[in-house]
Amino acid sequence: MLNPAMFPVMAMLGAIAANLTELVRGENSRWQPAMEIGVRTFSLAIAAYTVLWFALLTAAVYAGGDADVMAGVEVLGIFLLAMGIYSLFHLSRFINSKVQLWIYRLALLLVIGGSFLVSKFG
Repeated sequence: MLNPAMFPVMAMLGAIAANLTELVRGENSRWQPAMEIGVRTFSLAIAAYTVLWFALLTAAVYAGGDADVMAGVEVLGIFLLAMGIYSLFHLSRFINSKVQLWIYRLALLLVIGGSFLVSKFG
């Protein structure tokens, strides 16, 4: 069983993944057409998107330890549920462009920190 304190962390990681997926697909311009993303911000966001999938796999493996496979399944399930809800309801339309840029800039830090917390305390 996954530590219940880690549910919001996994939900946050799922929302960040959905947000970064919109950036990678180019869908972010639908909600914020005037937003300009610099090369450094885009590079950080793409690095976070790449690290996210490896960190998710690592967190799911280490969440349950040697005995609890169900915790890893819960990690993946909560992540996918949050990602699906974010994408289904297009929640990025409620985020203004300045906050969106900071999400892109801080995504790598949030992904690594969230995955570490789930791996350690999950």
